Amino acid sequence: MRTIYAALKSVMAEPRYRTIGALGFVLSLALYLLTLPSAYIGGRLSLDALPYLTPYMIVVSVIMAALVAMIVTLMVFLVARRRSMSKASTAGGLLIGIATPVLCCSPLLPMILGFIAIFFPSLVSAIGWRAQWFIATHDTELYSAAAAFLILGLYQNARRVLETESCQPVLDVA
Repeated sequence: MRTIYAALKSVMAEPRYRTIGALGFVLSLALYLLTLPSAYIGGRLSLDALPYLTPYMIVVSVIMAALVAMIVTLMVFLVARRRSMSKASTAGGLLIGIATPVLCCSPLLPMILGFIAIFFPSLVSAIGWRAQWFIATHDTELYSAAAAFLILGLYQNARRVLETESCQPVLDVA
């Protein structure tokens, strides 16, 4: 936790990174607020989903958006410093967080399973509707896993920021 705090304190000292963080939060929050209740309207991303928002979905949206905004800010900082960043855990968290409501009650999962059935017919009959049932009944656990991946990505990028801060600046060799 100290690593994340120290990295964010260092990066957010510059106004442009505060702007990037705020913009990332607003855009991520809008995406999550539209995505999480999408299961109630057939998996479509639309403003029609907003009346279905629950306090739980709003809290999850704010947490996920805050994590994504912090990660994006650190990633932009690392790119500006020409340092490597951790993308795998961040991508995993984003994918799980966004895919969970979209796959739950939309026709997307059956379409994907239908495509897989072309190549592996027995696999789809074994999975069937169980995959959608699992997603619909375990959304809290899936959102928790997504948050855990995002926290891991945040920590890994924060560690790289602190390593960058202790290193000499990168010199351009022309």
